[in-house]
Amino acid sequence: MQSKIQRSFIFMVVAMVHREVSISSVSELGDILRAVRKESGLTQRDAAALCNVSLPFLNGLEQGKSTAQIGKVLSVCSRFGIDVRLRLPGETA
Repeated sequence: MQSKIQRSFIFMVVAMVHREVSISSVSELGDILRAVRKESGLTQRDAAALCNVSLPFLNGLEQGKSTAQIGKVLSVCSRFGIDVRLRLPGETA
């Protein structure tokens, strides 16, 4: 099993190199958002203001807390240019 540090590093590398990743947990989404925020040179405080969410909300999202409201999550993703897609059953890649 991978440690959180190893998983974060893997997602940072994938996000920066391939620009497309699949996620299966809120924790993985948080790792990606943190990597993109840092790549953008923003502090959590600045990113929260940019996304119009509270600092505790953004911190919780980056930490993988599953209590995040989906509308706010999508707003944060959108502000960082992250396109969230759903693959419906029966669709091909």
